[in-house]
Amino acid sequence: MMANVAQYRVGLILPLKKTRNGRMQELLMSQDMGIHFIHIDLDAVTSAQNFLDMYGPLDAILHKLAHDMVFEPLGDAAAIRNMQIIRELTSLHPNIPFIDPLESVRVLTDRAAVSRMLESVPGSLFHLPRHAILDSAAAKASIVSQVHAGLFPLPVLAKSLEACGTDASHVMKVITRVQDIASLDVSSPIMLQEYINHGGRLFKGYVLGKDILVAERTSLPDLSSSAATVEFNTQVPFPTLAAFETCASTSSPPPSPPTRMWTTTLDMQVQAIGRAIQATTGLSLFGFDVIVAAKTNHLVVVDVNYFPSFKEMTDFSAMLRAHVRSVIETHTL
Repeated sequence: MMANVAQYRVGLILPLKKTRNGRMQELLMSQDMGIHFIHIDLDAVTSAQNFLDMYGPLDAILHKLAHDMVFEPLGDAAAIRNMQIIRELTSLHPNIPFIDPLESVRVLTDRAAVSRMLESVPGSLFHLPRHAILDSAAAKASIVSQVHAGLFPLPVLAKSLEACGTDASHVMKVITRVQDIASLDVSSPIMLQEYINHGGRLFKGYVLGKDILVAERTSLPDLSSSAATVEFNTQVPFPTLAAFETCASTSSPPPSPPTRMWTTTLDMQVQAIGRAIQATTGLSLFGFDVIVAAKTNHLVVVDVNYFPSFKEMTDFSAMLRAHVRSVIETHTL
């Protein structure tokens, strides 16, 4: 049966850490569905021509070059070299499809660009938290004034502008006091994002081509005005309410919104958000986070990221292979 299926060679460019992932190892070890993934080691490549000499003809390139896109403008020599090779390759062979297109992926490497993209999504499927970019002393002073005037509510989440790749991109801080905003170091730009209570539940959308899976996850807790400022790493489980009470008064406990049960309607609404983001960006491999605001029941998009873990997708390999085949065969029509 496999002899009747067209065979495709697909270059796989991933950060070293991701290649050690069990799922990625499975992709590389199997040629199921006629898709042969070939790991591309950019560290061993000296030029676009050398790339082709080493790895031969490719029908597509599946990548997570988002990390190199982040590090290139920061002056990282390896990232600069890697992106130059990729640009040369796309110039020499513009017909090799990249999954996903490089400039579409670049948007998701910068949180300010992500916010602008989300603001451009047509329709009224979702809301966005208020946010501000602190990139100067003047910008910080302006936000401090807005907080004092009640125009920018606390708490807020402080995040780096880099959305992936750097150590800072995984570190966030929930800030509950205006003096903590005033003390922030803005030598590297920071995004402040309104903290919206949401019942401690988050809905993660995984978009893989035409398929969308929505998974419910534990999130940050609802907070009161007396909560402590807490810094945390997003790559480990979120802090619980106890962490926010360590240094804060508990005389005014946070509200306890009614428990929301998962519904088919909510699933469809989150999927519709994913489709709208996909149509706006042209991306086919991304994740997005949606919360339900406790006070308003509004659906709020709080994050979008490229090529996530897809860990709740039990048939990830087959779905990815089917998607890659579809991209190649559509591209060659």
